[in-house]
Amino acid sequence: MKLHLLLSCVALLSVGMMPTAMASPKSPEEVAKYSHQRSLPVAAKVRSPQNPLAARLREVKQPHKTVQSLSQASPLAPASAIVQVKGVRLIPTDKGLEVILETAAPQKLEFSTTSEEATLISNVANAQLVLPEGKEFQADNPAEGISAIRVVNLNDNTIQVRVIGTAAVPKVEVFESANEGLIFSLTPTAQTGQVPAPTPETPETQPQPAEKPAAQAEAEELDIVVTASRVEELLQNVPRSVTTITREQIETQTSVTRNLPDILGQAVPGFGPPTQNRRTGRLQTLRGRPPLILIDGVVQNTSAGFDRQLNAIDPSAIERIEVVRGPSAVYGQGATGGVINIITRQPTDERIQSELVVGARTDLGELQGESFGYTLKYGLAGNEGNVDYRINTSLETNGSWFDAEGNRIPPNDIVDTETLNLLAKVGIDLDEQQRLELTYDIYNDRSDSEFISDPSILDTPGLQTARALRVGEIDQEEPSRQTNQFANLRYSHENLLGSQVDLQLYYQDSQINQEIQDVRTFFGDVPPFIPGIFQTSLDSSKWGARLQIQTPFSESARLLWGADYLKEDSDQPFFVIDPVAFDERREANLLGTATQVPPFELDNLGLFAQLQWDLSEKWLLSGGLRYETIGFEVDDFLANPFSDFDNPPASVAGGSNRVDDIVFNFGSVYKVTPEISLFANFAQGFAVPSLDYLGQATAGFNVEDDALLEPEKVNNYEIGVRGDWGSVQTSLAAFYNHSDLGQNLVIAPSGLTNAARGPQRNYGVEATLDWQPSDRWSLGSSFTWNEGEADFPDDGIDWLALSSLDVQPLKLTAYVENETLPGWRNRLQMLVVGNRDRAFDDEVEEFEIDGYTTLDFISSVQIGQGKLELGIENLLDNQYLPVSSQDGTGIREVVREAARGRTLSLRYRIEF
Repeated sequence: MKLHLLLSCVALLSVGMMPTAMASPKSPEEVAKYSHQRSLPVAAKVRSPQNPLAARLREVKQPHKTVQSLSQASPLAPASAIVQVKGVRLIPTDKGLEVILETAAPQKLEFSTTSEEATLISNVANAQLVLPEGKEFQADNPAEGISAIRVVNLNDNTIQVRVIGTAAVPKVEVFESANEGLIFSLTPTAQTGQVPAPTPETPETQPQPAEKPAAQAEAEELDIVVTASRVEELLQNVPRSVTTITREQIETQTSVTRNLPDILGQAVPGFGPPTQNRRTGRLQTLRGRPPLILIDGVVQNTSAGFDRQLNAIDPSAIERIEVVRGPSAVYGQGATGGVINIITRQPTDERIQSELVVGARTDLGELQGESFGYTLKYGLAGNEGNVDYRINTSLETNGSWFDAEGNRIPPNDIVDTETLNLLAKVGIDLDEQQRLELTYDIYNDRSDSEFISDPSILDTPGLQTARALRVGEIDQEEPSRQTNQFANLRYSHENLLGSQVDLQLYYQDSQINQEIQDVRTFFGDVPPFIPGIFQTSLDSSKWGARLQIQTPFSESARLLWGADYLKEDSDQPFFVIDPVAFDERREANLLGTATQVPPFELDNLGLFAQLQWDLSEKWLLSGGLRYETIGFEVDDFLANPFSDFDNPPASVAGGSNRVDDIVFNFGSVYKVTPEISLFANFAQGFAVPSLDYLGQATAGFNVEDDALLEPEKVNNYEIGVRGDWGSVQTSLAAFYNHSDLGQNLVIAPSGLTNAARGPQRNYGVEATLDWQPSDRWSLGSSFTWNEGEADFPDDGIDWLALSSLDVQPLKLTAYVENETLPGWRNRLQMLVVGNRDRAFDDEVEEFEIDGYTTLDFISSVQIGQGKLELGIENLLDNQYLPVSSQDGTGIREVVREAARGRTLSLRYRIEF
């Protein structure tokens, strides 16, 4: 039996159509194609916060004007039961379109319907949307007269259906079908301003003020990214390789690891394998060169080369991550390997929303109190009028770690740590076109352990696996910690004299004290000028500004232009520790400081212009240039005591230097078919080498013209193909880059790393494949192979293999995911790391990379109003050394740590 009810509400709307990030059928024929599926898979796509259509969809989640409240009863379920809607189907009709909310059996559904401007809003009060790959469904331009349809979980027991008409709110008839579920039969209202006559079932409502309808742009089933070109752009229009890690993917991966380098290593082709037991990015380059790390556009890299910039924010505070592979002339500021832009959590559409996560983690092989770590996270977000906000807090503790053989892993960046993170964000919509947003984030990572890495392994012939040695608590005057904080103020104007303007001001500060190092046993009798016990530290701050203006010339051509400025102050001393107090009372008292890298000031100014030109619907061009000038200044300093073991630190004269250059980029995309596109790209990068090379200064070092500090310019060539056939997505890219003066790393037999400047070339192939054979199954894989050589000076050989610090071995990832039962999902993922011995054979380094394979298992199930998530890392309990440990030779043999054994993580997540 069908209950036929007619609701008609009219309002006027002007909607500027921009492509969104969800499934978007563009014609009745395409809708019919989709309707053959039981439910449309919801891809994990990125919706840009500045997308006009997305912004319109986010408005009015709590309607103020209730038109009518209707109940449809069935004796098959009580009114309080929560009905699961497992699919959303669209079926074209002669009147318009049917939206079907599929349920397993006839159920009692309670709903109310209202309208706001041209948006029809219906809340189903006792139901929950359970789709296989996400929490919401969206379709753009599904029928003439309808701009968009969105079905979401408004809260834990309410589904909201929103329909935006192009001119006015559509008419709707609501049915309940015993065979299909709840049906919304939509008829678009074509004539702007026309008010239909009320019917007995639909009381008359006040019409809304009329607005001029806007032209609709074609919607695509593709991601929207901003990092590649600094403005919103469809991924299919980007002429280079870009990887987007969504919020859903981040949440999935944090079930097995909360270490950001591991998440990136698992998800990003061209990026080094997961570090697995460290938060440092020492062996994680992007296509063989260092990337620029940004958080909301705020530069995290320091010119002192500390490799901790990825350990700057907790994953719980991240909305998505966009990775541009290859140098960027658009961003500059040292982006010779590419750009990793971490975008923080966005405010909610809800009036108020909370999220609570509690969890624990332990080694399954050593199920004891020492191995337990805990997670507690709380988030609060809201939207009130023209103000929105978000506050995210997280606490994570890590206990002791054990490898697959049950041996305790020595302290590293993660073992025996406590991490706190606070993200606060508030935004104000000054009017329809202007927005002001302020973000502040502070991250604090503190370690405290009774163990050290046993130095006695250095006396054993051959390379050994590091082992822990208990020495008791150490009373530290300067605790081992890392504190990273930034403040970011952003102003945007959508139409200032015909241009879109974005202005950003930011401040960033990093303070790091690493673990205590005792090198007395490494060198025997330590000369008095070399600190036997010390801590490395960093105190770096920077402030900067970004101004970018997008000026359209026509519908097919637009110019992006602007300026970036950054100023950095940095100091990197050794804290010298009193050996007597250390040996007698386990007190780490400071005697003074020594130079690791001398204090310096650096400033960077970049002026850029980028033109995008759509020659036709199939052929797109983009190109531009950037002028970059970089200057630094160093006062007189004493050299690093480890730069010359035979002589006391030399007195080095300070100085200043300034370099500049112009870099270019040019790219093209050709859409062979709607599913397949080809792209080609040439881009240059420009950078001053890391100023930690000042730590290699000896007597006679000249700051102004030493070859170690000469700038580097990289030329990168890339070709690729992308394909998207609905249930299958694939990409393939090949690259080659070259610089005349690369930053080539050489590991000496002592284990210390030095730089050798000379020509450098890198090349490789990257591929991805994802397939959703049904609405319950998905599987995929990625492949990375890259290599590189350098022409080292004064060796009499033209080209030698680059160190494995620069070129990582082959990496293969794969996953299979299944919705075993409604609301219960399971995922098995694999990581394969290959062997690499080229640099060892060429005597560039003293170690070979031995490959390994790991499996992780992830499961999540809906329980009550929340979700229980289980993760098992290293499912097969393999004993191996991750790549990030295998470079430990010489005195660094004490950091050749095995990976963690089989590890269980369990947490419960609830939103309310």
